[in-house]
Amino acid sequence: MTTGPVCVVGAGPAGSMAALGLSAAGVACQLLERNTEPKNKVCGEFLSPEAVARLDALSFPWLQAGATPVRHVRIESHGATVGMPLPFEALSVSRCFLDAWLLGQAKGRGVDVQTGVHVKDVVRTETAFELRTSDGGLQVKTLVLATGKQALGRFHPRTGADGASLVGWKMNFDHVGAALAEALRETLGLFFFDGGYGGISVEGEGTLTVSLLVLPAVLVQAGDEPLGLLRAIAPGVPLLQMVLRESQPVWDRPKTVSNLPYGHCDQETQAGLFAVGDQFAVLPSFTGTGISFAMASGSLAAEHIAAGLPACAYAVEARAMARKVLRRALPLHRWLPKPAFARVAMWALRWAPPLLPWVARTTRVPALKKAKSAA
Repeated sequence: MTTGPVCVVGAGPAGSMAALGLSAAGVACQLLERNTEPKNKVCGEFLSPEAVARLDALSFPWLQAGATPVRHVRIESHGATVGMPLPFEALSVSRCFLDAWLLGQAKGRGVDVQTGVHVKDVVRTETAFELRTSDGGLQVKTLVLATGKQALGRFHPRTGADGASLVGWKMNFDHVGAALAEALRETLGLFFFDGGYGGISVEGEGTLTVSLLVLPAVLVQAGDEPLGLLRAIAPGVPLLQMVLRESQPVWDRPKTVSNLPYGHCDQETQAGLFAVGDQFAVLPSFTGTGISFAMASGSLAAEHIAAGLPACAYAVEARAMARKVLRRALPLHRWLPKPAFARVAMWALRWAPPLLPWVARTTRVPALKKAKSAA
């Protein structure tokens, strides 16, 4: 068992931002990542204005990343379509590119990055955290947990707000036809269907991604054919019909992740444990705040650690951020997949267009204040 400095587990946006913040503050930091290179994850690639601002501050290479602007939203449900401008401009960027770039920044700024290290479990002792990894044991007093939506053994269990657990589904497409490309130009597609909802966004020139959240029973009913789920729900979603006609799947099979505890928000905090991103709170995906919250909470954790403040102080501020989104977004997350409510919502959006900009504005992750030093 070796003893290390502050340890960050997970090199997604939350973990990398925490490591970058610690490095900037002169705090020794070790970043462990199980993958040897960034992999595609079940993520919609949507960057809200708050996430864009954070990446601007790091001089993110938007042109190299092939970032595409998102200025409009097109919502579809049960054959009905409503389109309108967003009250802000967002961007869409490949998650693989984003993760690789942030990890490269961490390495370049002196963070001790170790890839290919799988943290299998964590045990809390009286004075420290014992990490059981594929490279042996590691003991640390301060742990930043940034492993995304997945649980880490039996450590730090999480449950959804209403006990329900959804499945995330994602497929990338290329060879996008002209009509589909025009329909999605600067546009995010959102759609609701019986038992779930999803989104379509342009990932780069000639490519797009389709991400879904579904009840497990819906996925089982759709069968094992790779695009069976899309074919099952496409009759009520014109954009999906175009995707199936005018593009080709990039992967043999979709990427999936199960047991997603949407609505979870940490209520208790262990001394020395800073859960960030989806490890702290799992926000409804349709809000587009997932990456923004990941980056914000990672930075916030680093500020508190550098200032010598306890994990409970961090949790108070992170909880306030998450609850600002959950308060209005979670009821919609629960009700929009229900046919009757979705139809009423589409009718309301037609007759009261300001509703959507209001929801979009009031479910943003707020700006952060600097943590005060314990000294």
